[in-house]
Amino acid sequence: MRTEHASGMVGVDVGGTKIAAGYIDAAGRPVEVGVLPTTPGDGAANLAAVAALLERPQLSDARVVGVSMATTIDADGRLRDPHGWFGWRGLDLEQALSVDGRTHIVIADAEAGAIGEHRFGAARGTTRPLYVTAGTGLAHAYIEAGTPLEGAHRSAYFSGYTIPARCPWERCDAANVERISSGTAIAEAYFGDARSDARQVFAAAAAGDERGADVIEHAAWHLGVLLADLMLIYDPEAVVLGGGLGSGGAGYLERADAIAREHISVEHTRRIPILRAQLGPASCWAGAAAIAGSRSRATGETEGVVLT
Repeated sequence: MRTEHASGMVGVDVGGTKIAAGYIDAAGRPVEVGVLPTTPGDGAANLAAVAALLERPQLSDARVVGVSMATTIDADGRLRDPHGWFGWRGLDLEQALSVDGRTHIVIADAEAGAIGEHRFGAARGTTRPLYVTAGTGLAHAYIEAGTPLEGAHRSAYFSGYTIPARCPWERCDAANVERISSGTAIAEAYFGDARSDARQVFAAAAAGDERGADVIEHAAWHLGVLLADLMLIYDPEAVVLGGGLGSGGAGYLERADAIAREHISVEHTRRIPILRAQLGPASCWAGAAAIAGSRSRATGETEGVVLT
């Protein structure tokens, strides 16, 4: 049966390990349609994966698509992709995905995730939420009156690149917090290989593995201190922790929350809630879809039709 997609909101999330796509239904609920793996460093394969997802029947009639990217975009609309995760460094992704009758809007994943949780998830009803994503990388976005703080270079999200605080580990010499608290860093610290799966470290720790528990405690300590700093800087109504680790890491949010509150001396800041993302891994593509839908209405683009 053919049903009208009331908002025309379709989104794709291109992350370090997977590419997911879905739409927002007429009731405002995110509906995931498909997931494909990200191919490290292979730009052509990743473009093909995005195109294949958008050919799914539920998405193929979309006229405007939001694309969340786990990197930032420069003033010319080109992806920075500093780690070469996608093979898209310097690529104008909107142009590369261009097809007749469809517009693509590319958004940094921290911004997209923040909008997704603000519109449909844990931050709904707030006006000044702070979103922090912990997954393959680590980043944040702060929203003021519905608008993410973008910065002068469209990169006001780089909390993961901040210098680590002094911590209990004598051998801690990482260059930035992302190299300690992201899923990639946790996997590398435990297995010696950043390509390993951080979920296995959490499973080992849950089974009583002391080394796994030590790695996770160290990562949570630094994430907690980072959260404390961001809470003091932005004074948000609430903090939402998303990404693969933030929304799914067993005990990770709770430990980071406790560490953050131990390091905050301002009473009202200490009381700010730290919440798990309600949309889980859908936060970013749902936020990208919402941004695309808003821009399509503002510019008078034809709304999409979804087949269900």
